[in-house]
Amino acid sequence: MSTAGLIPTLVVDDDREVAGIHTGFLLAHGAFDVVGAAHTGAHALELVEELQPRLVLLDIHLPDMSGIEVLRALRNRPGEPLDVVAITAARELDTVRAAVAGGVLHYLVKPFGAAVLNQRLDHYVAYRRELDAHAGDSSAALDQQRIDQLLRTTTGTGGGVTPAATTTIAPPKGLSAPTLDAVVLDLAGQGRGTSASEVAARLGMARVSARRYLEFLVARGQARIVPQYGSAGRPEKFYVWTPPPG
Repeated sequence: MSTAGLIPTLVVDDDREVAGIHTGFLLAHGAFDVVGAAHTGAHALELVEELQPRLVLLDIHLPDMSGIEVLRALRNRPGEPLDVVAITAARELDTVRAAVAGGVLHYLVKPFGAAVLNQRLDHYVAYRRELDAHAGDSSAALDQQRIDQLLRTTTGTGGGVTPAATTTIAPPKGLSAPTLDAVVLDLAGQGRGTSASEVAARLGMARVSARRYLEFLVARGQARIVPQYGSAGRPEKFYVWTPPPG
């Protein structure tokens, strides 16, 4: 049973030590109650039914099934939808697209710092507060302003944009929105920046395509270029994720 007033949360990660670290982050935050931890997909699904969490922190790489399969099973279960935050080292475009299609609120790429996770947790708490404010009349119609506010608290826009907010970007002709999401997720996970070649290698795309997406983000002010000088002295463009000021 979860502590009153706290958000019951299930941690799912194949690495017990990592699951313990995530549990520590959640407990230190103060708004979450970790009701359980699972290290396989099957156990995660069992604990969801047994413990009835509101939030699941979900790894993608699990020993018995993928986190995407777990996500799909959660979406097909009856009852109130569960909130899911993906926390994983998986960077493949197909995986990111499947996670976004499955309705994850955030997709965090390992490794990341405590500040990054705490920011996402803060956004989630704000999102839950918005939902709870309407809990007494869940069938009530919301106007556009309230809907926009709800989406902002989900993605963190207006208080520090998160990678999950990239789905609101309308890319120009020739650029794909899902691929743009994947590029932003990858870029935001590289603290000191990354080159177009590195993005292309991680996402399995052509370097020239990766550079087009990165340059688009630079033009929007969501990335900046930092020259990196190699041994030959010729600078290479490194791209750094630059969220707008809160």
